[in-house]
Amino acid sequence: MYEYENVSVEWADNTVRFDYVDRADERVPLDIPEHWHEELEINYTITGGNREYVIDGETEQMAAGDFVVVNPFEVHGVHRASRDTKSLLLLISRQFIEKFGPRLGNIRFILKPSIFMSAEQQQAKAKLADLMLSVWQITKTNHEFRDDELIGVILQILSVMASHFGIENKHTVTDNVADTIAYVQRMYASELSLELLADRVHLSTAYFDRCFKKQTGYSVMQYVNKVRSMHAYQLLTVHHKGATFTATAVGFPSTQALNRGLKSNFGLTATALKNS
Repeated sequence: MYEYENVSVEWADNTVRFDYVDRADERVPLDIPEHWHEELEINYTITGGNREYVIDGETEQMAAGDFVVVNPFEVHGVHRASRDTKSLLLLISRQFIEKFGPRLGNIRFILKPSIFMSAEQQQAKAKLADLMLSVWQITKTNHEFRDDELIGVILQILSVMASHFGIENKHTVTDNVADTIAYVQRMYASELSLELLADRVHLSTAYFDRCFKKQTGYSVMQYVNKVRSMHAYQLLTVHHKGATFTATAVGFPSTQALNRGLKSNFGLTATALKNS
């Protein structure tokens, strides 16, 4: 979604993405507006001052040495990140978990800042930090068994998290909805409609729209517009593109539709965002 200064690897048919994020470059935005995705997100702050991580409406103050885990489909954003923040970000797809650790699909992870952890959890967090750094080192290699090493370390990360920070997940998303979310995230700039997306999963439009809203809180097209608006935010505020270019690039049929989407998600028009 957002422009990171150093992207280390997209690997295994995009089922895992690992980024080294350095915000020392002033071109990188300090705020990441609220968004959501199907991947499990693990973020480890190496250095930097406090930043606000908002997850499903709850705000946590994150500092150097802290972890934050965002479960699939949780709405989250980052605000007031300092310029010296450096962090490691691991995004693990549903496909990876289903293939290598299917039981983990029924677990939800809760990893709070260190002051709320038991001594045992503190030790587990230190192990997670070492494992995240190991992933970073492996991504910089190019030997024959690199992928096997990555799988092994990522599974260790998931195992530690499940043992010390996992609870039963009572909120499930069906394959049809999860598949649609992944498709929209890839194809948001294309022409999308409720009819096309319902047809992809072989359901009637009315039934699919009801299922999608029940599980996510958004209608299908509300979600499409949300994804497009997030990418538009990036083009307007980071790359300083114009409204007409932005509307076309992210799939809105007109600048009026672009402004409606931006107002709905960020409370500002394209012009206001670009000048902010």
